[in-house]
Amino acid sequence: MEFNNLSTENFGGMHVLDEKGEPVQLSSLWLKRTAVMVFVRHFG
Repeated sequence: MEFNNLSTENFGGMHVLDEKGEPVQLSSLWLKRTAVMVFVRHFG
């Protein structure tokens, strides 16, 4: 997976899994309120 040209417009179109395991479009998470995204990398 390559992310060299990742913009906020493209990023919002990506999907993640919600707490039920259902796919959700990222941009839907910040439509009605502010959202903070944190990326954690697991080593080990």
